[in-house]
Amino acid sequence: MIMNFIKNLLVCLFLFLLLIFPTDDLMADSRCDCKAELTWVKNTFEKNDAGFEYILEEKGQRAYDEHTDRMMQMATAIVTKNDCKDLIIKWLRFFRKGHIGVIDLKKEVQSAPAITLDSNRMRKHEKLSLDDKDFRHLIDNENSPSPIGIWESAPYKVGIVPADSGYTGVVLEAPGTPWKKEQIKFKLYRHGKGYRASLWMRDFTIRENVSVNFIGNNIIYIEGMSFFIRKSKAFEDTPLIKSYINYLYSRTPYYERLSDQTSYVRIPSFDMSNKRAIDSVLHKNHDNIIKCSNLIIDLRDNGGGSDWAYSSLQPYIYTNPIRTVGVELLSTELNNTALLELSQDTLYDEKSRKEFKETYDKLNAKLGSFVRVKEDIVTIDSMDRILPNPQRVAILINEYCGSTTEQFLLDAKQSSKVKLFGKSTFGSLDMSSMHHVDSPSGEFQLWYCRSKSLRIPVMEIDDRGIQPDYFLDNSIPQKDWVGFVLNTFK
Repeated sequence: MIMNFIKNLLVCLFLFLLLIFPTDDLMADSRCDCKAELTWVKNTFEKNDAGFEYILEEKGQRAYDEHTDRMMQMATAIVTKNDCKDLIIKWLRFFRKGHIGVIDLKKEVQSAPAITLDSNRMRKHEKLSLDDKDFRHLIDNENSPSPIGIWESAPYKVGIVPADSGYTGVVLEAPGTPWKKEQIKFKLYRHGKGYRASLWMRDFTIRENVSVNFIGNNIIYIEGMSFFIRKSKAFEDTPLIKSYINYLYSRTPYYERLSDQTSYVRIPSFDMSNKRAIDSVLHKNHDNIIKCSNLIIDLRDNGGGSDWAYSSLQPYIYTNPIRTVGVELLSTELNNTALLELSQDTLYDEKSRKEFKETYDKLNAKLGSFVRVKEDIVTIDSMDRILPNPQRVAILINEYCGSTTEQFLLDAKQSSKVKLFGKSTFGSLDMSSMHHVDSPSGEFQLWYCRSKSLRIPVMEIDDRGIQPDYFLDNSIPQKDWVGFVLNTFK
């Protein structure tokens, strides 16, 4: 099961890196009229993005004109879609870093090019012969966790043995690769309290000083290569390490009972499609949660979604009325189509769909203007009762938390039960309610925002983030964050 989790994680990581760092080797790239594409983005954004006028006022017309002129001049020399996409993103970053973007609609991932191998380098590559009987004896005599053993990260299976400077990883099997049995794949050596690695890639080129992370007793992550899983005699992991491994590989919400006093809920996303799963996990484990004095809500890497998705969490954090500063929507024909689509989305209940349709009608009556959906700038939400348990709620956050997750945190911080642990969030909330539109050429899709918070400028979140109450610096690995909270609860 862990192998499936890891494969899914690596696929997601690959696709994410491919989106952020496209390369000519991995991606089909066609020619385009970049100046025409940027001109369309500029005109569409100026008319429809709710944050355009605000940033224009903040930075000034002159700065904007100079930025745009410079980008337009660069666009005349660009002929490929990849370069054009990068330029458009650079133009958009003038306004903010989040809730903004462009997608290549016709991107096609191609198989990687064949690797050119240096036969001389392959032939001379360092080897180490392992006697099967001695190696097995070495493994059997290990009474405490160490790197010694048989490890696998498909298609590589390696044997790790002691060396003068640390440990050496020797190929045992590598089907479908140019690697042969007994060739040295990596070397681990001491670096401070941990390890670094010298790692040979598939084409036998070397990478030096690569970071190494031991996740519990049975997983090694070598940066730039993969997760290696112990296949020989395994060692029991602590409950917190097992919990962390579960956190790493689960893509759906789940509940754990960490102790008699502490419940743990992991929510990877507030996407509206996730709401039923969130509600189900909380409903199923409600009795357990309200029996515990402590609750940990793990929102690390939760990039947001819909405010509706976190409604079932609120009773567990509530202590006093929650004040929420509203938003105003920029009414344009393009923007208003989003409300019409929401009014027909069956993920929302009938009451919500009716409200979306009423908002759509209200916006259409005031095209070209900012419109408040609710007349009051601040709404105050109260609940009938305060749950006696949990008495303390810790919410784990990091730099990948944004959007709706940040709105939930603004609500949660008003509770006397709640403390935030981790790192500052991403900062993408002031301009919100994202919408998208395809370019006339059909090559690109522009993403922008329809709403602007009435909090600004006195309380800005964009490009700043929300600060934790307990800052967990880099000396505290993420695998130890839950343990840090538990120690704080004592």
